[in-house]
Amino acid sequence: LSLGAQAVSKPDDWAHLQPEREQVIASLNVVELLKRHHYDKPPLDNARSQKTHANYLKSLDPARLLFTRQDIEHYSSWEYRHDDFLHKGELEPGFELYRLYLQRQSQYLEQSLETLKNGVASLDFDRDETLETDREKAPWPADMDELQELWRKRLKDEVLRLKLAGKDEAAIAELLTKRYRNQRKRMQQIRSEDVFQTYINAFAQTYDPHTSYLSPENAENFDINMSLSLEG
Repeated sequence: LSLGAQAVSKPDDWAHLQPEREQVIASLNVVELLKRHHYDKPPLDNARSQKTHANYLKSLDPARLLFTRQDIEHYSSWEYRHDDFLHKGELEPGFELYRLYLQRQSQYLEQSLETLKNGVASLDFDRDETLETDREKAPWPADMDELQELWRKRLKDEVLRLKLAGKDEAAIAELLTKRYRNQRKRMQQIRSEDVFQTYINAFAQTYDPHTSYLSPENAENFDINMSLSLEG
């Protein structure tokens, strides 16, 4: 399955993140377990697929800062197909959307870092403009131009908040540069298991807010935290 969004500028980025055989098996097991043993036993149908799609978009881009309306329209055909994907153990759609999320997040960080190279003084604070900070229900940006303009305003907002907190321009540039580089470094550490867990949880939580999947490593860490003991 290959339905790459045309808006993505670097289609080969994050190509190493691919579904693994163990994850396909785990997804089939999760579907079967929920179908057989969840107390409510609701069907895996188009309605659940729609909820899964909405959950996944919200988990990846809750503030609507990374996907455009073009992206949403491009992937709209998947809205009623996640039930079919999961019945077959087809995880590529979830991975493709996650790779797009990583590409956009990377573009945002690179744009911000490039701006900071020119110094905080390069930002124009005399311009009369606004930024909607609570974007959970905001419209998706129309295209990449509008998205990049939103990123510019977001960086300007962060700089302004630090200015109001009393930090000087050099300290602001240093702080934000370090922050964005750390975010970029953490992104490079994302594994296919992280992608799978995010996608399968978007599905699992359509049953109820307390149903979730934990990867073997996260399940082990959860058990250690709950028991407050470590054996090995």
